[in-house]
Amino acid sequence: MEFDAAILCDVDDKNYRNDFDRQLLYVSCTRALHRLAILYTDKPSKYLKAEEIK
Repeated sequence: MEFDAAILCDVDDKNYRNDFDRQLLYVSCTRALHRLAILYTDKPSKYLKAEEIK
């Protein structure tokens, strides 16, 4: 199942911290066809690379 846009909330170290969470994050990110928004508070998950893609 794919979507034009996807919004992922609370993608921080508290919610995504082990291998199962990493796989879940990967699958969630790959569902977006055109736009992906990743929201987090404090510190982003270690599985996210800290760079902005335009």
